[in-house]
Amino acid sequence: MEGKNSSSIKKIVMFAAIVGIVILLGGCWDRIETNDLAIVTAAGIDKSNDGQVEVSLEIFIPKSMSGGSQAEQGGRGGGETTLIIFHKGRNLAEALSKLQAEMPRKVFWGSCKIFIFGENIAKDGIQDHVDFLLRHPAPRERAFVFVSQGKARKFLEVKTALERYSAEAIREVADQGHGVGVTLQDLDKMMAATDQGAVLPYLKIKKEKSAGKPSEYAVMAGTALFKKDQMAGTISESTTRGLLWLRDKMKEYTVTVHPKGVNGIVNMFPVSTKVDLTPKIQDGEWKIIASIHTEGTVVQNTTNLNLNNRKSIKKVEEAYREKVKGRIWRAIEQAQEMNVDVVHFGKEFSRHYPDEWKKVEKNWEEVFPEVKVDFRIDAHIRRQGYINKPVKSKER
Repeated sequence: MEGKNSSSIKKIVMFAAIVGIVILLGGCWDRIETNDLAIVTAAGIDKSNDGQVEVSLEIFIPKSMSGGSQAEQGGRGGGETTLIIFHKGRNLAEALSKLQAEMPRKVFWGSCKIFIFGENIAKDGIQDHVDFLLRHPAPRERAFVFVSQGKARKFLEVKTALERYSAEAIREVADQGHGVGVTLQDLDKMMAATDQGAVLPYLKIKKEKSAGKPSEYAVMAGTALFKKDQMAGTISESTTRGLLWLRDKMKEYTVTVHPKGVNGIVNMFPVSTKVDLTPKIQDGEWKIIASIHTEGTVVQNTTNLNLNNRKSIKKVEEAYREKVKGRIWRAIEQAQEMNVDVVHFGKEFSRHYPDEWKKVEKNWEEVFPEVKVDFRIDAHIRRQGYINKPVKSKER
């Protein structure tokens, strides 16, 4: 009797194991093979001539990586790494739906690291488009976002010599940290913030000639400022560095200073920066005290100054201080002229003066341009490195 029971238990266990295996094998029923995917590397969003939304996708061509002579021929249908497809609709969802209907493969967003808004659509407002991209489960929240001069599709079509395709070249530019780097997630936070001032890197196409042949490539040429979700204007690359300094996000960059009364220049590399914005309301005047402490290393000295001399160091530090102040002041000045609080003054006032902030929150646009700024900048040379006595001349 016991033998029969044991045999029955074994049969039940084996049956359960077989059923479990069958269920697990069935987990792949909805898989999509790589050969069935259209891998998106970048997306451009523009305003069409008839006022609709036009979306352009840069699609990776898998066979282009198979090597051989075909990949070296160049030209359309030859060695192209990507192709550009586009469609328009009343909104982004409709445009993408129409585009997918004409595609033989399913659009895959997992490798899309770049989203570019054309200048015209950015001026109309990007809130609805950003909402769609964030609500859609496929696009990556960590993808970089840009604004382009002219149509975004032009930047996807640019052929790049150093990278395999345009999206990779633009992403590398963003990774360098020379301008503002903004992801979809960052953009959503900025537009939802108290001051509602957002920034996006501004792209331009630079044209040059190499070996007699014309070439084009995308460069970061400043920053686009957004009032709520609408582009209000742009600031230059040099002014952008002042904004980065104020936001304490300055990365690898060489500062060139001209000490007063001295021929030549001194190039410095900022190695540390600390920024403290302190709001103050007194006698009805709203003020921000910008305390900035920065230290730099001299990387080249073409003056006749001997940086072992304390008097010479003070000259360089004074020039460094004025350079930092000038860059930051231009960023604040242009933000106030456009009435876009991308310097986060509103955030600081709301934190330190919550009662007073509630009174002006709805009309902050009227108060922000009138906020005074008091600079307190300490700029020092941390070390001179090997740049002490210039070889070409001696200090007088």
